[in-house]
Amino acid sequence: MQNFTTALKAEHIKKKGTGFYLLALILGAVSPIIYLIVSSFESMKFPNAIPKNYYTDYIENCLEPFAGFFFPLLIIIIVSRITQLDHKNGGWQLMETQPVRKTSIYFSKFTVVLLANIIAISALIVVGYLCAWILTFIKDIPESATTNFEFGKLILIVARLLLAGLFFTAFQYIISVIMPSFIWSILIGFFLLLLFIFLKAFNVTPDWYPLELLNKTSTYKEGSELGYWLTYSEAVSVLCSIITLYIGFKWYKYKKLKWAFFGNAKRFAMLAAVLLVFGGLLAYTLQPNVMPRYTKTIISGKIEGDKKMEKIYVRDLFIRDTLAIIPVTNNNFNYEIKEEMPLDKYELIFDGTINVPVIMGTKDSIYLVLKSYKNSSRTKITGTRLAENSYNNQNEASWSMASYYIERNDFLEDPTFITKQIVDEWNEAMDESDKFKTVDNYIPREDFIKKNKKLLTIDYLNLWNELVKKRAVLFPEQKTEETAGIKEMKKIVPLNDESLLSDEKYFNYITSQLVAANDDDIDENTKSIQAINKMEQGSFRDKMLYYQLNKSLEEASTKQERDSLVSQYSNNFKDDRYKMLVLNNRKTIENLSKGQPAPLFDAITLNNEPFNLADLKGKFVVIDVWATWCGPCKYQSPYFEKFAIKYKKQPIQFVALSTDERIDAWVIEAKTKSESVLQLHVSNNKQFSKDYNLVSIPRFIFINPEGQLINSNMPYPASPFFEQLIRQSLGLEEQK
Repeated sequence: MQNFTTALKAEHIKKKGTGFYLLALILGAVSPIIYLIVSSFESMKFPNAIPKNYYTDYIENCLEPFAGFFFPLLIIIIVSRITQLDHKNGGWQLMETQPVRKTSIYFSKFTVVLLANIIAISALIVVGYLCAWILTFIKDIPESATTNFEFGKLILIVARLLLAGLFFTAFQYIISVIMPSFIWSILIGFFLLLLFIFLKAFNVTPDWYPLELLNKTSTYKEGSELGYWLTYSEAVSVLCSIITLYIGFKWYKYKKLKWAFFGNAKRFAMLAAVLLVFGGLLAYTLQPNVMPRYTKTIISGKIEGDKKMEKIYVRDLFIRDTLAIIPVTNNNFNYEIKEEMPLDKYELIFDGTINVPVIMGTKDSIYLVLKSYKNSSRTKITGTRLAENSYNNQNEASWSMASYYIERNDFLEDPTFITKQIVDEWNEAMDESDKFKTVDNYIPREDFIKKNKKLLTIDYLNLWNELVKKRAVLFPEQKTEETAGIKEMKKIVPLNDESLLSDEKYFNYITSQLVAANDDDIDENTKSIQAINKMEQGSFRDKMLYYQLNKSLEEASTKQERDSLVSQYSNNFKDDRYKMLVLNNRKTIENLSKGQPAPLFDAITLNNEPFNLADLKGKFVVIDVWATWCGPCKYQSPYFEKFAIKYKKQPIQFVALSTDERIDAWVIEAKTKSESVLQLHVSNNKQFSKDYNLVSIPRFIFINPEGQLINSNMPYPASPFFEQLIRQSLGLEEQK
């Protein structure tokens, strides 16, 4: 140790005037300073009211540029310069003549680099705190933010960054020690940095790639989902750095690779032992994990928030049937579901206000933490379907060039070109679906992977069907031939898989196959329901018929048409449960059809005065059902207000009806709206939702002066049909 200390002191003497540590300080401070400048012109991005630490959030927002560029840049520069100090002046040979071990020489320089890394990371934290504090004089701290010093989280950030950068530091160090050329070590470092950008763009970055390990630290800012102190990426970095440092030291010590490991049996045996032990640990760490099944089907968890909840409804997404009602005690819940649950996406509804999608099946144990404050919520799902739920939350549909071509009717005259585009995109999507891992190196189970691949395939088969349909119209004399790729896709998706029916796109795919040869001059709904009715009786047919019959009832224009559909098809179910559901849905549709009395509801005004829908009798009424947390509602609101101002002299009242749980949140936002719109807050949200079959918002309802429904589900105000319907009802001339 004394030998090493002597070498380390010598390194610090030699580095005087080089500005190593000053450079580390500057590069560590760059990200927080840039973010301060940007944030000075923008509001702090707290997207919801979930409590979050103001200072920690600021530092986390600086992680991506720091870990992705400035930290690797520092490592490249510092490592190259510290090794070149001795390469340039013959210092390596001079030191080896002194009574200092080569081990001390080699690792003392590496220690200086690590100290520079620590200084840079510490500067990120300290300057981040300072910049966040300065920002408080420019911008108000968000109401939901906390400001306590989160020592544990900050230490975790420092440790994760230091360990994640260890492999890149070690690799760059060995290159710089071996190569006497300053330029080459710099170029190799920048090449690795640029290569990472390209690998990332094509999503082919290996898990062990030095800069990918740093990238994961900045991507997964909160670290392990399972509560581990470190993630597998940091462990991989440590193991890779040990192997790299060992090889680098032996190479430096014996000058040549051949002499270092193949000069005698002992050295080769040592190399083999290191590779066997640490390489074996590395292979084990990189091996993906799969969550095992549980002995029961369990849904458990806790609720953190500003309100007490009593019940959780578990709902099937296909027929919207409640499978279980879970009691909540002191905001904790633990419930065993005895019935079979096929692997699927289900919905947990917390007291009828917060909907959380969950992927699970029989013998899965799901643990869910719901954070709910004011009108915002966030969930974290762990348990036996951790990877599946993480995949569902993180993976969105990618942009499709084939879809773009077909939608714009481009290249339809060249089916070979578009078909190849479809197949190529499908192959790429299949490959991508196999690459997903959680931050803790867990991958989905095989049953989910197979189902997910079927759903991905359906996306592209529906594109193919759209291509065939359009070409049949434009080029009726030309047949669009299936290629080998399309045939392979069709083999993956069976035409009778009940587990896929919860996804509407599978239903659309099946119906497109059923009616493909039907040239009758009738609408698509009629073609579909006739074809489904001819299918072999069973559970699959029941579900298909139920879905299509409901769709046909919703789109039917008259009561007579709905009665005819129910009379003709409702008795054809093998399972009477579907018949009862259809009859109930028909009743709901009838109650909300044109000419029916609009269900009355109580509300309050901004002055806290009672109000009832009946108070507006004698006027046309347009109701915008919205909430402060609803993004699409806020998008439609300016259009709605524009029409309220435009028609304020007409016998029509525009009403914005809030369904917010917190009245104070509604009051604050409603007071910023146009006075031409009557601002109301519904008194009984559950009853209103039931009466108007409110599934989602925004929802626009049109009522005539007699209190009868004109349209219970109007087009959005951004659509030209919205104003057209209003003008027709008011008896105004069509606008030119």
